[in-house]
Amino acid sequence: MSGTVAVRLPGGRLLEVVEPDWCAGAHEDGRALEDVFHEGPEMHLEVATRHGPYRVLAASVVQYPFAGDAARRVPVGSVDLGGEWFELDAAGLVGLADGLAGYARRLRELASVLPAGAG
Repeated sequence: MSGTVAVRLPGGRLLEVVEPDWCAGAHEDGRALEDVFHEGPEMHLEVATRHGPYRVLAASVVQYPFAGDAARRVPVGSVDLGGEWFELDAAGLVGLADGLAGYARRLRELASVLPAGAG
């Protein structure tokens, strides 16, 4: 969704904000200017368990265009790790992906010693 979006600030003031193409378009009214943010669609990693699916990870792109901290004005990856959200730059996301790939290899090794169909 490209273009602009109107966000209502506290006190009723309406603010037109340039919206990046990756933004999912959900913007909450009533936030302070520095708390206005863009968020891309969330992607999830779920694991099938005997009790049903369990969400292990979630990630999206976020940006706070009016943040007091200039580092938060640029898009970053936002990753939910164990119930806490962390903001990672591109190098941080690649490092996470590399770590997950290594972990996946070790999980496959672990699975190879289990009997087929166990669990």
